[in-house]
Amino acid sequence: MDKLVELQKRIAEEVVLEDALSYEEIKYVVGVDQAFFKKNDEEFVVSAAVLMSFPELRIQEVGVDFRKVDFPYIPTFLMFREGDSAVEAVRKVLRERTVVIVDGSGIAHPRKCGLATFVGVALKNPSVGVTKKPLYGKFEEPKRSGESRGIFDGKLIGYAYKPCARCKPIYISPGNMISPETALKVVVATIRNYKLPIPIREAHRMANREKLNYLSDFDSS
Repeated sequence: MDKLVELQKRIAEEVVLEDALSYEEIKYVVGVDQAFFKKNDEEFVVSAAVLMSFPELRIQEVGVDFRKVDFPYIPTFLMFREGDSAVEAVRKVLRERTVVIVDGSGIAHPRKCGLATFVGVALKNPSVGVTKKPLYGKFEEPKRSGESRGIFDGKLIGYAYKPCARCKPIYISPGNMISPETALKVVVATIRNYKLPIPIREAHRMANREKLNYLSDFDSS
């Protein structure tokens, strides 16, 4: 485990928390999510990446990666379990002037290296992490719809954001090549009438659809 911790720390050292793209320069966003299933005592992951125009959020292209999982589920080490698959799915659809929005943490992580950071560093592309539960950092919970509160670890590492009056907050942090402020702005622009960003919702739907297809293929073989 010590070697994995050191690897996360080395990846975190490569993170850039400045905007590679201004908000106005962003042309696309990619939502990334994954689905898991077991078959014949083996575990598999399906990663889906959905490329959408920005800010219109029209689907342009979908990338999927399917592979066997060899690493156990250990909180804060998810990049070793599913990171390579997520990177490959995104690589299939990535275009210039794109921000990748990952269902997972960015730098709001004990070693500043969540799944969104891994993806952003691996692809040398702006990335943002979004989670439904806080993983790391100190913050005051937002109370009002549309309110955001900074997440801190000595310095600003992300935001807690309340999408709607009856929603619990979501937690947004930069992965790579984007500032906390722009990460928040991009995510808020993709939420619309839902709790989670539409690109992540679409990726979730696609990953689960592909999971059912793979299960069907297993059953018929």
